[in-house]
Amino acid sequence: MAQTEDTYTQLNTTDVLRSFTFPYINQSDIKVTLDGVATTAYSHVGLTQIQFTSAPAVGTAIRIYRETSDEETQATFYSGSAIRAKDLNDNFTQNLYVTQEANNEADSATTIANAATATANAADTKSDTAISTANASTATANGADTKSDTAVATSNQASTNASAAVTTANTASSNASTAVSTANTA
Repeated sequence: MAQTEDTYTQLNTTDVLRSFTFPYINQSDIKVTLDGVATTAYSHVGLTQIQFTSAPAVGTAIRIYRETSDEETQATFYSGSAIRAKDLNDNFTQNLYVTQEANNEADSATTIANAATATANAADTKSDTAISTANASTATANGADTKSDTAVATSNQASTNASAAVTTANTASSNASTAVSTANTA
């Protein structure tokens, strides 16, 4: 992959100079972003260095990159005119740079897309786990509800049995009282 950009993190409040290591055709092809936002608050110093108007904030992500114009070729050839090697080379260089930049952007987009896919797959797995947990919780709640219904039925049966036992005990007590009276009379 051809080098078409340099990235830095601003480490202090005084550093305003940044170098870049890739070739370019025109100074206007050099672009800069600070934390992903384009800026023009810089000037060119020499062939491979820029100087910011003021130092970016500490921690700022700095990206210096090449964006070669693809609007028109560097040289245009007219019928009957001389073709110079320099003009051909400039056109081929422009084409090469545009291709390199497009390839790097495509690679970057693919990396981002793959990361997004991995994140989506992880979220899908977590969603499946959450659904399984919810289903298990529902089954547990349904089992508790069934046990609760069984406990209520058992409790009601016990209450009925207790009432019957009280009735039987009262009848036995009444019979015992009658037997005592009969025995006393005899």
